[in-house]
Amino acid sequence: MKPIKLTFSRIQELLSEKNILLADIADALKVSRTHVSLIARGESTSNRVANAIALSLDLPINQIFGDKYERNHNPNERATRKQQVIEAIRAGQPVPPQSNMA
Repeated sequence: MKPIKLTFSRIQELLSEKNILLADIADALKVSRTHVSLIARGESTSNRVANAIALSLDLPINQIFGDKYERNHNPNERATRKQQVIEAIRAGQPVPPQSNMA
């Protein structure tokens, strides 16, 4: 299925049809209601919260948030990038762009 992105209103509407509140998701995850709302609005990111919303709607995550949560890097690339960031910050240097990754 092609990724689509639902609006915040549509997410709320679909949750409402299932008698689920964003507050229910927040309580289940032990996070603030504001945090869950920010994720649902697309104003912040959290794999954990986005997955909980997807589970609540019984939809694939990419049918709610589009490609926002697609994994673009394998774990080795992520580890390399993390090391790049750490080394640059500890050296007091700007973090190099991702395109410089080997």
